[in-house]
Amino acid sequence: MLGWMRWFDALIPAYTIERLFWESRTITIQEVVYLEMLYAVLVVLLEVPTGVLADRFERRRLMQIGVGLECLSFIVLLLSFSFVGFAVAIALSGIGAAFRSGAENALLYETLEQDGKAGTFERTIGRLNVIGIVAAVLAAISGSLLATRFPFELNYVLSIVSLFIATACSFGLVEPRRVVSDERLTWADIGSGFRFIRQHRRVFIVTSLFVVTISAFNFIDEFWQLYARDVELPIYWFGTMSTILLLIQIPGQLVAPMLLRFATAECWLRWIGWGIGVGFVVLGLYPGPIGLVIMVGMACLIGIVEPLYLGVLHHRVPSGIRATTESSVSMLLHGGIILFGLLFAAGAGMTLFAAFLFIGIIVCLHQAIVTVIARREDAS
Repeated sequence: MLGWMRWFDALIPAYTIERLFWESRTITIQEVVYLEMLYAVLVVLLEVPTGVLADRFERRRLMQIGVGLECLSFIVLLLSFSFVGFAVAIALSGIGAAFRSGAENALLYETLEQDGKAGTFERTIGRLNVIGIVAAVLAAISGSLLATRFPFELNYVLSIVSLFIATACSFGLVEPRRVVSDERLTWADIGSGFRFIRQHRRVFIVTSLFVVTISAFNFIDEFWQLYARDVELPIYWFGTMSTILLLIQIPGQLVAPMLLRFATAECWLRWIGWGIGVGFVVLGLYPGPIGLVIMVGMACLIGIVEPLYLGVLHHRVPSGIRATTESSVSMLLHGGIILFGLLFAAGAGMTLFAAFLFIGIIVCLHQAIVTVIARREDAS
């Protein structure tokens, strides 16, 4: 049932024409920035408290609320013609994302653990991610075709239908057996995830690697179109490039568990971090069509990261703070994106290529520091 939920949750043709639709409803670029900031602030503020709720109560209930709010946000978008309406929709989406953060993977891990299959977690999460990627690719292709022949509103109607089905699927989820508590939330509960990460040095190291690597790659997702335009890639190739960047992540999602036979997750994450950092440096120093090939290679590497990291985290974190800890990581991830965003904005004031170079330098510096710390840990 979780697979069907992931499929319909990602089958959103509206994303293909999102900015065009917003523009048709008089939303300016500056207002888009404000709305993205609203989303980020809500997620950061609510990530950890909702993670605590997921650990205190049934995780499937928070998932049901989260996907339901996402569906409602699309309904509000379809009916909105002003900034206020769009702000309400984005707020609903941000709150929904916070409710789901941590709950889904915690429910998955404990379901597998209950069935004696906890060792298959990395493989299972990779397969679920592949389901989402394939659905997103189909949505992008179909959405672009529909947008050329029908009003943009049709894409949103179909997206609402898909999210409604995802919401219906969420009601078929079964909560694994575990001890739940009805105690009141305390500030100590809210900080438990951060304390767990800080107190376990190896978890702290891999969390640092995960946050920096994923935060950096976010700027490939967001700005590869501008890079492609600046290196004079014909616009009719953009759809193909977008599809390749998604599909190339599938092998990484599937082979991640196999890599653990040869080296630890920490070792792989360090090498992948170096690959992402050097990739950004090359993009900044040697801009050109070859940079698009490098982006594809970086996307292939990034597909390996999430299954490896989540496996390390969930195999170690106690059940009572499982969702809380993952929500803490998600909060750190969004904070990393904000910090990289400030750095990217400073570089973009010169050129887009300089912005990529700045990110690459910071990622490489981080990898060097982590490598030194890890070697000292091994020596002691």
